[in-house]
Parts: sequence; C-alpha cells; structure tokens
Amino acid sequence: MEIAFYNGRIRRQTQRIGRRMIPRPRKLRDLRKSLAWYAFGAACLSVLLVGLLLTYQDGQLTRDAVFSSVGLNLIAAVIFAVVFSVASNRIQERSLEENLADGLDDLRHDLVASLAANNRSFLPSASYPALDPGASFGDAYNRDLTLSLERSNTFFFQGPSARLVAARLRKLRHYPQQIKIVMLDPGNRRAIARRAADRVLWPASQGRPVAVIEEELREELIINVVALFDCRQICPIELLYHGDTAVYRYVLCDEAVYLSWYHGPRSSGMEMPESYRFGVQSFPYQSLRLDMLRKFEISDRKVRFDPTDDDTSLCTHLTQLLGQPVGPADVARWRAAHDEQSESFSGYLDELYRRLRTGLEGTD
Repeated sequence: MEIAFYNGRIRRQTQRIGRRMIPRPRKLRDLRKSLAWYAFGAACLSVLLVGLLLTYQDGQLTRDAVFSSVGLNLIAAVIFAVVFSVASNRIQERSLEENLADGLDDLRHDLVASLAANNRSFLPSASYPALDPGASFGDAYNRDLTLSLERSNTFFFQGPSARLVAARLRKLRHYPQQIKIVMLDPGNRRAIARRAADRVLWPASQGRPVAVIEEELREELIINVVALFDCRQICPIELLYHGDTAVYRYVLCDEAVYLSWYHGPRSSGMEMPESYRFGVQSFPYQSLRLDMLRKFEISDRKVRFDPTDDDTSLCTHLTQLLGQPVGPADVARWRAAHDEQSESFSGYLDELYRRLRTGLEGTD
C-alpha cells in the first residue's frame, strides 16, 4: 500500500513538472507567431535605417527632392504590388487547382479501390430470380452453375433436400474430386414439419394437408439418399444429416458459391428461390466453406459412400437411419421413384448441355 501511495505521488509530481517544462501547443504557436513578427519588424527597421544612412550621404539632396523620390518610389511600389499580386494570385490559383485535382484523383482512386474491395467481399457478382419450374428451371442460374461445376474439383451442397443434386452430378462431364452434401435428417420429424410448412405455399401443394406434404418430404429425403449412393462411382460421397432450418441453400464450387434465399422478398410461394452468386474472395464464400468443413469435422451423424459399397451397405445404413428394416425391394422402389421425379430436370440439363456445346444459348 505504501509503495503504491508513493508511486502515485511521484507520478503526479512528474506530470506537474512536465506540464510546467513543456509548453502547450497553443502557446507554442503564439510564441512562434510573435517571434516571426518581431523578426519582420527588426528586418524592416534595419533596412529603413540603412536606407536613410545611404540617402544622407548625398549632401546635395534637399528635403523636397527626398520627398519627391519617396513619392515616386511609393507609386512604383504600388504598381509593383498590383502587378505582383495579380501574377501571384493566378499562379496560386493554378497551383491550388492542380493540388486539388491531384487530391481528388487520389481520393477517387482510393474510393474506387475501397468500393471494389467491398464489392468482392459483400456484393454478389450475379443474381437470379425466383420461379416455379416448368419448361425452364432457370436458364441463367443453371447455365452459370453448370459452367462453374465443369471447372471445379469441389462440390459442396447444403439445403433441406438434395432432390436435384444426384441428377446434376450424373450429367457432369468433368467429375469433382470432393463431394460433401448436407441435407435434412429423414428421422428429424420437427425439421421435416418446418420445411413442409414452407412447401404449403407452393402452387403444387395448394389445398393439400400438411401431414401428406410431411410424409412426401420424408420419402423424398430417403429417395435422395439412395440416388446419392448411386453416384459413388463418380467420387466418394460424404453425406451429413442435420436439422436444416430451410432458410437458405447453397452450392459451393472452386470459383463461386451460389446462395439461394428461401425467404427472400421475391421467393415467397416459389419452388425455386431467388439466388445470388458470390466469388471466392467474398465473405459468404469463405464463411460457408469453413462452416461446411467444420460441420463434417465435428458431426457424428454422417456417412461416406465409396465405390466399394454395395446395396447391402446401403440397406444397413438406411435401417440405422430410419429405425426400421430396409430391404432390396425398398431400395429398388426408391430408385425408380427418383428416376421418375428427376426425369424432367434431367431432360432440361441435356438440352442445356446441347445449347452450351453448340453455342446457341441466349443470355438473360
């Protein structure tokens, strides 16, 4: 306690001494200004005295002649001051304009660089409208996503239902080396009910009981597991189940992430939500990629389908996942259901690839 007390006294005394020894900035400025005026006055007085001494060296000068010379010099001084002031002002204005222009150029360059950095980090490079699939599943979205996947070694997907993922994987010409899928757990009844409540707004679900939609969604999830299992020859499939809140879905590849917003202002009641494309350097891409990798690192409810797995492995996995016996007949029925459900989308992708190959695809 005594040491702290003496330390406090020493610190306060040091601060008081420092304040007395070091003038404040305002006092320093006033002192410099006063010294400058004194120096200017002393210089003027010295020059004036020297001029008077030199003038009185000529004994023939009269007082009137001296006054006349002073008057002429004053007139000349005024003329010089006017000419100098005009020329100096023009030079100063030109210099000020050049300095201001240079400063604005630097500011504009910094502003553009900052906006470009923010664009890369937070603004999408493309957007795609919401729609209900019919003859088209969204040309712009599927064109850009297909081209990105054909150049990618990574395929990450997260969403409530991977109902079109297997069909898309089967149509790829360039197969990825890493596939990770996160989808809704078929055994999570509460999550299924939450997603079914969203699907009630779809035109195809109008007037149908929610319980029927829930059961159809559960069946769809099981069908998707079987379809993804059948894609194991493309690349080992890593599949993770969790309670998706059905707020968004995304497809992530090497060059971009395609983020779809189920509850966007234009997505209400639409089967295909509005979507956005973000580049590799963007905040969504970096965050979602790291989130995906960590999900697979810490989650226990996941499975990996390898080319060496057979239908017996699939039946065993589905039995554990659903808590009910699953046999080869069930798997065959789910395979047939997937082929039927994805037929229109598969045909659409075939036409899309044909247009991409022949270069006849239009732009939006």
